[in-house]
Amino acid sequence: MLRQMESPKQKESRAEYLARWEAVEVFKAHELAAMTDERARQIIRSLGAPEGWRERPDWSGLVEQQAIFHKKRP
Repeated sequence: MLRQMESPKQKESRAEYLARWEAVEVFKAHELAAMTDERARQIIRSLGAPEGWRERPDWSGLVEQQAIFHKKRP
């Protein structure tokens, strides 16, 4: 309904925005396709997750979350 009420300028702006968005998505897809495993590891390490952050390394994240929420119950 709102798009029917758009002015020609608004329609043009929307089309330009969508074209730019599509270009960014294509660029990101190419960048990801070209990424090596080593580069992915570097990026993950740079995110700053501290070593040994898991309470129990043999648990999955879901099990840890369940344990945390279970502890907080009255």
